[in-house]
Amino acid sequence: MKESIPKHIKAHQNEESLLPDTEFYALLRLRRFNEKVMQKLRSLQKDTQGSVNVSLEELSKQKLSPREKQLDEELDKFFEKHLHEKDLIKINNNRDEKTQQAATYFPTNVSSKQVLSKDFPNLNITDFGRPYTAQELFLRQLKHSATVGKLGAKIDNVYFPNNDIYNPLQANEVTIEHLMAAGVHLGQATSLWNTSTHPFVYGSYKGIHIIDLNKTLQSLKRSCKVVEGIAERGGIILFLGSEAQRRVISNAAKMCRGYGIHTRWIGGTLTNPTEIAGGWARQKVDMADNPTGEPLTDLQTDGLIKPDLIIVLNPKQNKTALKEAMKVRIPTIGIVDTDCEPSLVTYPIPGNDDSARSVNLIAGILARAGETGLNKRLRKE
Repeated sequence: MKESIPKHIKAHQNEESLLPDTEFYALLRLRRFNEKVMQKLRSLQKDTQGSVNVSLEELSKQKLSPREKQLDEELDKFFEKHLHEKDLIKINNNRDEKTQQAATYFPTNVSSKQVLSKDFPNLNITDFGRPYTAQELFLRQLKHSATVGKLGAKIDNVYFPNNDIYNPLQANEVTIEHLMAAGVHLGQATSLWNTSTHPFVYGSYKGIHIIDLNKTLQSLKRSCKVVEGIAERGGIILFLGSEAQRRVISNAAKMCRGYGIHTRWIGGTLTNPTEIAGGWARQKVDMADNPTGEPLTDLQTDGLIKPDLIIVLNPKQNKTALKEAMKVRIPTIGIVDTDCEPSLVTYPIPGNDDSARSVNLIAGILARAGETGLNKRLRKE
């Protein structure tokens, strides 16, 4: 390998002033590599034990195997490619002829200091042979990130669970694909089937009923119209669910300025409010349902306040609340699975009430409809 270096490069190995930084480092690495190779060969020739007694001439006369020849050819192509990469070389016309000849064998970065001084005038560029400063290391890392940071697989259509709760879809944006991706079509086992849900069942697969998503989408859009209308007229919307659905209930109630209950329903809350809700605090609110702090009159303090709409996320576990709502004639919206009784709900939405993703999607869409109605009410005022 030492003999493959051109003579005019050998003549200037010690003339560091004629070579740029990158050329000098490349030349220095090549020289050290040659010294190590020659030192190893000399140690093999001077072996006193006689275990290795091979000269350089004998090594050159030995025949190479086809595998060794192929490796030798690939190695020659590699060095030829990287030592004669003329496309990456930018030769300065003002340099002398000897420096230009050296630059043809080693890539240069002559204009790097000029570019850095132009783009970063406050940057302190270190001299040759000194370590990089923190500023230069940061710029090198920035360049590396811009070059290879975007390499790799590109992932599309990623599901983010929080979007269904904090950034839900509008009713007109929902498609069957969204419902199927959330698992709304998965019903209960066929052994738990309530025959009243027969109009909502599409079929069965491996012992599980499949819900017709066309009926689900139709019922969901109808329920969104109801929620939007009640919110636009200043009605009170109550979200009812279990403890596991606390986050979606709290955010849905906040979006449409409603209320939420994620604990056990107290019997008689609607049918006997004077005994159950008599001690609950009351306050005046404005058209945006924000507290005003004004004092209440005796009539307002003793008057009965009931929700105008109840949205139940788990109707099977809240049958008591649904029966009370029927007695006091409060409309309800509920997610009805294949094991529920749809007649208990005023506006049933056939869907999976066990999946958190399914419940979050439907509750978020209903909350978005309530927020739309609230905005319409505020625009009118």
